[in-house]
Amino acid sequence: MLANRRAKIVATIGPASQSRENLKKCLQAGMNVARLNFSHGTQNEHQQVIKNLRELSEEMQAPLSILQDLQGPKIRVGMFENGFIDLAPNAEVTLTVKKVMGREGLISCDFEPLMNNLKIGAKVLMDDGLIELKVLGVNGQEARCQVIFGGTLKNRKGMNCPGVHLSIECMTAKDLSDLEFGLQQNVDYIALSFVRYGKDIRALRDIIDSKKSVAKICAKIEMEEAIENLEEIVRLSDCVMVARGDLAVELGQTRLPGLQKRIITLCNELNKPVITATQMLDSMVNNPTPTRAEITDVANAVLDGTDALMLSAESASGKYPFKCLQTMHEIILEVETNQEKYYKLSLEKEYLSVSGSIAASSALSALKLDAKVIVCLTTTGKTAIQISGLRPKARILAVTDKMAILNRLELTWGLQTLIIKPYQKLEDVVEQLEKVLIEMGLAKTGDSIILTLGQPMRQGHKTNSLFIFTMGGANVQKLPEQDLPLRYQTSTRVGDLPLS
Repeated sequence: MLANRRAKIVATIGPASQSRENLKKCLQAGMNVARLNFSHGTQNEHQQVIKNLRELSEEMQAPLSILQDLQGPKIRVGMFENGFIDLAPNAEVTLTVKKVMGREGLISCDFEPLMNNLKIGAKVLMDDGLIELKVLGVNGQEARCQVIFGGTLKNRKGMNCPGVHLSIECMTAKDLSDLEFGLQQNVDYIALSFVRYGKDIRALRDIIDSKKSVAKICAKIEMEEAIENLEEIVRLSDCVMVARGDLAVELGQTRLPGLQKRIITLCNELNKPVITATQMLDSMVNNPTPTRAEITDVANAVLDGTDALMLSAESASGKYPFKCLQTMHEIILEVETNQEKYYKLSLEKEYLSVSGSIAASSALSALKLDAKVIVCLTTTGKTAIQISGLRPKARILAVTDKMAILNRLELTWGLQTLIIKPYQKLEDVVEQLEKVLIEMGLAKTGDSIILTLGQPMRQGHKTNSLFIFTMGGANVQKLPEQDLPLRYQTSTRVGDLPLS
């Protein structure tokens, strides 16, 4: 069943997956987080996707995180008279910030301050680094450049200037408008592009707090300054994305593997969920099977400790969006089944918060009692995330009567979620758990169950208690497959889905 997979899958929604029917297939194939890329599409289009996702999530009893990815100050080339130009090696071209149509020998750019920062000898990369120019001279609003590596350059392709410090703000006017929209739509995460300093995260946090929103912040690490200020950024964020596309272009491809491992390791140490993104199964945009290198790439990200892996064009515009999800699910499950990496318990002297101490105690108790399930009765998800960071072998279940809380937890490693009925006292919770765990096939009579909770319940206390009980429920039976929540079904295989 889908719930057996610990690492989560983020799927970017686009033309190939945005219809209601296809969104349902994405959920069935294993999507935990839906990424809405605000570099593309209108707010009205995204609004319809959000509406469909929320409805489907309720219908299928499958909590889902929605991640709004802000475009950020991405520098792009302008439009061309013919939609593209061909750049030959060693040819000279003019790069301009004037509002003109591009043509052979002329490339326009939408970032007006660019010429204030470019110097002779600077490198200008386009289309994810596939095309490279070298600056020969700068004059007013134009720069004369030599083509180092050529190719076909199409409308609105991205542009990077490695080593050039650009005087840009982290959020543009478009981002602020999109952020307002996203908060109104109650998205679960805001991904901030081109983060460079801790102050970028603080500025976004101030806006979110001013709107009285509970949305979490995902910092995208893709700039050299972000690496220089990495620990501060990670500490201030709720989760982190290793945005390998621009990161490789900005800092060099050969540095990427080491940087990826460094970012994931730091996030694991600070217990911040981390997403590994970009070209995980890129060949499957056009092909029904991945390369061996891509399979290994996905597997290594799991072994490194990533919480979630992301599909971009593969699920947004590719030919096989559901096959991509299925393939990623199968690779992750295989790695987790055969390469167990559990428990990060420290028995050395250390001082924890109350919830942190309860989290560590629950993981240790599960280990000593061979408990199959740790249940977190949660109102915020904080303790559940702390337990996840300890990577226990026992299944981790976050339960509450509020769907919105469970939606925000779908990004976190190993956390599975269940809705229960409102409760007033511990006996209510235990009675419900004995029933629901057996009905879902997650435990059986006689199993030890670890429960973390806040007492007294009526007063809404934060987690301060650990309760261990032995499963009863001798008269309870597992539900028929068709009555189970999506991720606890065993007979509905993702492989049974149409593949494109």
